[in-house]
Amino acid sequence: MNILFLTRSDPKDIHCWSGTLYYMYNKLKEKHHVEVKGTEILGQFDLFRHGNLMNSKSPAYRYIRSLNCLLSERINAGNFDVVFFGDLLFLPYLDVNMPIIYLSDITFDQLRPHYREPDEKQDKYYINFEKLMLQNSSKIIFSSEWIKEEAVALYDIDPHKIHVIEFGANIPSPLDYCIDINTEICRLVFIGADWKRKGGEKVLDTYKILKKKRFPCTLTIIGSVPDYITYEDKDLTIIHNLDKTNSKHLEKLCEILKESHFLFLPTVFDAFGIVFCEASAYALPSITANVGGVRQVVDEGKNGYLLPSDATEQDYADKITSVFNDTKGYIRLRASSRHEFETRLNWDVWAEQVNRILEDAVCSQKAAHV
Repeated sequence: MNILFLTRSDPKDIHCWSGTLYYMYNKLKEKHHVEVKGTEILGQFDLFRHGNLMNSKSPAYRYIRSLNCLLSERINAGNFDVVFFGDLLFLPYLDVNMPIIYLSDITFDQLRPHYREPDEKQDKYYINFEKLMLQNSSKIIFSSEWIKEEAVALYDIDPHKIHVIEFGANIPSPLDYCIDINTEICRLVFIGADWKRKGGEKVLDTYKILKKKRFPCTLTIIGSVPDYITYEDKDLTIIHNLDKTNSKHLEKLCEILKESHFLFLPTVFDAFGIVFCEASAYALPSITANVGGVRQVVDEGKNGYLLPSDATEQDYADKITSVFNDTKGYIRLRASSRHEFETRLNWDVWAEQVNRILEDAVCSQKAAHV
């Protein structure tokens, strides 16, 4: 099958979207011919805007219809069976002679309170574009029921054309994970570059409560450096950054995941949370918050626990203590965490399900034109 991977980002770059596009692209390449388009078209469109004396400083949404018209001509002139992935700038008015399969982990309406400054006029345009884009798609792949429910309710999208498929872990599948692990000391790990949004302050306060109660534990913080930690603590480790494209950094990250007892991430908001897949790959249970699409990844009691969004530091300390102190139950939790990775939170499972959707869409398109 010839797939047009349509995106503004470069899926060959493992740094894009924390490696998610990279893993999607390479999994699809195992079975199909995949051609990437998007970034060069945006550059050509900028020249088009200048050449036609259009105001290049005007908001991009004013030119989406023209951009989609240009894209449609280019795509229809090629030899593609399906358009995959898409983009809010590329799909609302796309008119092509093949199925469009759109994929996302969040709607624009869900995203804007957490990632954008409010702009009532511009947001109104983008919400309308998203509705058109979803209506224009032959099939839609979402990473969680959370985004599906929003799309159906807000945009009145037919739920039958929406498929929920979880993402996988953006690290190599480990072979040396540990189910049976020493439980004399509870090793907590926090991973996140956005200290505030990922709940870093709550992590540190919870850790202080646990230490005050003489609960044997350590805390490793990866990706953030809180500037207000001024005291010495031999059980607290801060690692500013671990780049998964660096083999030594990746080895260090995997070793930490292997030796830890909980991924502790009381996030304020996450659309999905690839890091929870990565934790499960190492049989590492997650302690997190029931927000956004996190409940799709973390299945209560199977690969971790979800606390309410308003849970306090004391609530988290109590949960960590109770789960860890039940040694047999904790070991079972590690085994089921790994099982969740093996059965649903990996890219092989993702590819198997996506390939069926792609093939079904192409077959349906051909049958409709017989």
